[in-house]
Amino acid sequence: MSALPPRRALALGAALIGGAALLTPLGIASLRRSGAERVEPPAAGPVASASAAAPADAGELLLEDGGASLVADAGAGLLDGGGDAGAAPFEKPVWSAASRAATYGGLSSDACDREMKRRGIPHAPAARGAPLVDLPVRLTGALHGVTFRGDGVAKPRSTSPFDIADCRLVLALDDLAAFLATRGIAEVVHVSMHRPAPAGAVAPKKKAQAKPQASKKAPKGAGKAAKPGGRPPKKPAPAPARPSQHALGLAIDVAALVKADGTRLEVKADWHGAIGAPPCGPGSEPKEPTPQAIELREIICAVHASGLFNVVLTPNANEAHADHFHLDIKRDAHYFLVE
Repeated sequence: MSALPPRRALALGAALIGGAALLTPLGIASLRRSGAERVEPPAAGPVASASAAAPADAGELLLEDGGASLVADAGAGLLDGGGDAGAAPFEKPVWSAASRAATYGGLSSDACDREMKRRGIPHAPAARGAPLVDLPVRLTGALHGVTFRGDGVAKPRSTSPFDIADCRLVLALDDLAAFLATRGIAEVVHVSMHRPAPAGAVAPKKKAQAKPQASKKAPKGAGKAAKPGGRPPKKPAPAPARPSQHALGLAIDVAALVKADGTRLEVKADWHGAIGAPPCGPGSEPKEPTPQAIELREIICAVHASGLFNVVLTPNANEAHADHFHLDIKRDAHYFLVE
């Protein structure tokens, strides 16, 4: 197959959130998009915003639409096959401090909690089981009619640690659910959200501005060679392990999407991709262009283009993701990535 059907597949540039429509409630200029350059993590140093700078106190800003503009503008384009859009090239998101991933990631715990309550998101505190999650909660009901269910967890109110999520991820899932509902999706089956961190891992701390230190005298004997027979200098303690986004409650692994009529879109069975191939844009055509494979690409590429998550990994990334989509928010990331 040389290209996806022009009226459906590459209406993906419309995207899940629709750039300016999503950011309008924030009073922030729309994102500029670029289809020419691959978005990669920055090597070092500060990264300039690709659009208007975020307003002061953006971390405390509460969002007014809860994903409603996402449905109104992006959902229609995906549902009707893009109208007369034709085979427009897929447009990659450019990182901006005004993006939803950055906005949610920058919320304080109090602001995030207020926003969950303002939206009426059904949830309950998760008191135990996720020590590295900043504000751990459990979903206790559907979001926009879409249920998030852990694989193998039959009860609607699971006590599994894998169903715990940070508040910031929950806000992103609320927006995601609003979009999925426009596609007739009634259930998201996930492998996990939270996963326990390895022993010794610690939650990252916010970087504080370095204070100038008064000059100190060098300790006695500094710079001199050790005396024969003396004790060797102590080796520095190894740096603590960096926890994954799952350990922080900021990631979800989606295994399947279930429609209201019972139709299942299984990532493992229906993706039909190839490791190393781009999941979106030129060269992303499935090996078997089934309706399920095409729809999965429409959905996941729209999610990436929206800027709702920093990282989107598909089965094209590696063998470890053969059966799920990985979606995460990185609170200190200045990039978007899809593989």
